[in-house]
Amino acid sequence: MKEAEEEYLSMIGQAIEQGEGLSFRYLRPDGRIIKHNAVYPREIFTDKNHIYFKAHCYFTRDVRSFRLDRVQSLRSFSKKEPLTLRHYIVVLAVIVLGFTFYMIWTLTGGDPKGEWVLVTSIMDGDTIAVGRGWRYTKVRLIGIDAPETVHPEKDVGFFGPEASKFTERQLKRRRIHLEFEPSNLYDHYGRLLAYVFLLDGTLFNAELLKQGYARVIAPSPFKRYSEFRLFEQEARRAGAGLWAGKDICKEIIGNKRSRVYRLPGDAGCRSIEAENRIYFNTEEEAIRAGYRRARTQQEKGNRRN
Repeated sequence: MKEAEEEYLSMIGQAIEQGEGLSFRYLRPDGRIIKHNAVYPREIFTDKNHIYFKAHCYFTRDVRSFRLDRVQSLRSFSKKEPLTLRHYIVVLAVIVLGFTFYMIWTLTGGDPKGEWVLVTSIMDGDTIAVGRGWRYTKVRLIGIDAPETVHPEKDVGFFGPEASKFTERQLKRRRIHLEFEPSNLYDHYGRLLAYVFLLDGTLFNAELLKQGYARVIAPSPFKRYSEFRLFEQEARRAGAGLWAGKDICKEIIGNKRSRVYRLPGDAGCRSIEAENRIYFNTEEEAIRAGYRRARTQQEKGNRRN
């Protein structure tokens, strides 16, 4: 017997006595060398030509026999405790708790860029808040503009309170899904811009337009601009919501004499004489033509004071 085999035989015998495990490299009959970890020898036996040891394999949960002369290297380690029912219960409890905390986090707000978030408050018709605590995030509905209700420097717009209440009824304490445009993630106030989808798949941005609670923002890089314009035009023709007032502008109209323009939803268009009217497709177009936005009643009052 080779000196190495005698050493291995001694280590195997000691492992049997002390209940220790062995790790060794083994030359298989096909010539491949593989590594066995956590093997617990039970007995040593011989035949006419070779010495063998029988061992329980911890990971495969079976008993195998190995030829001593095929062992390439060998080391021992302390006995591994077998997994008990308690171990399985602890592991299962950790998994369940982790999943539970994840669901609580998601359903109570969570990451606004996650799959679903909870609407916790409504600022006005087109601005909401999702998440809680340090995850609290303001979200501006992309592509639309509801009449003002809370702007510190602007009057409450016609149909603004109604738009705000509609958004509150539809979204507050509800779970929603947000979708974004990577090139247009935030507005100039730092609010997250998003398309808001309800659980049934309804695109809420579009719903506000269809029911006359909002108008389309002048062209900016958002992919649904043409689609949203069609919804707005249908609401105008139907006289829905903010388009129902007799003196409410239904288009972007400029006054050639005063060189001011009014946006859809603004009051005062009826007072512009027909011969002085000029129509613009976008607010940017009006500005490029040298027109400025008409002052609101509050702005006029502030100027007089």
